[in-house]
Amino acid sequence: MIKGLSTKEAVDKYQGANLYVKNLGDSVGDEKLRELFSDFGTITSYKLVMRDPHRISRGSGFVAFSTPEEANRALGEMNAW
Repeated sequence: MIKGLSTKEAVDKYQGANLYVKNLGDSVGDEKLRELFSDFGTITSYKLVMRDPHRISRGSGFVAFSTPEEANRALGEMNAW
């Protein structure tokens, strides 16, 4: 739970602010993921979802922004990339 918000309020507030990212290169780690999306707004969390047994990225992750508008901007601009 986010301090000062009920679970429902937190879900409502951040609805649409989380992106699932796929087709990332093997060389993309957590920090590179943050770097790729940092120009679009305030990132509240980021994480590669899956890694192989050798800790190499399997190409997908999540990036959460502070607002849905920032997430939409990132989605639009990265899809055009």
